[in-house]
Amino acid sequence: MLKFLFLILILIETCDFNKEKISPSDIRVEVLNATGELHLARIIAMELRRKGFDVILFSNAEDTLSKTVIIERKNPDKRYAKILGNVIGLNRIEFEPDPQRICEVTLIIGKDYKKVFKNNLFLWK
Repeated sequence: MLKFLFLILILIETCDFNKEKISPSDIRVEVLNATGELHLARIIAMELRRKGFDVILFSNAEDTLSKTVIIERKNPDKRYAKILGNVIGLNRIEFEPDPQRICEVTLIIGKDYKKVFKNNLFLWK
C-alpha cells in the first residue's frame, strides 16, 4: 500500500495538471544586438516573428557581449525563456526581473551568433 501511495505522489508531481500551455505568440520578446554587426537584431527579430514570437522591440545593446544569452524577465522558473531557448537551441538562460519592461524575455545576441544560430535560424556565410 505504501508503494502505491508513493507511486501516486510521483505521478502527481510529474504531471502538468495546473500548468498553462504557452505558445510563442504569448511571449513578448526584446532582441538586442550586442555584436557591433549592423542590422543583426532586425534580422533575428524578423525570423523570430516568422516562428510566431511577439517581438516588440529590436535594437542595439549599449555594450558588446561575447556570448548570446536569453534573459527571463517575469518568472523565476524561466518558463518563457525556456520556450525561446528550445526554438533557437540555446540553454544559456538567466533570470533578471525587470518590472519596467513589458516583455517576458530579452534575447541579447553575442559575438558567438554564427555558432548559436547556424542550425536553427540562419546559415551565415
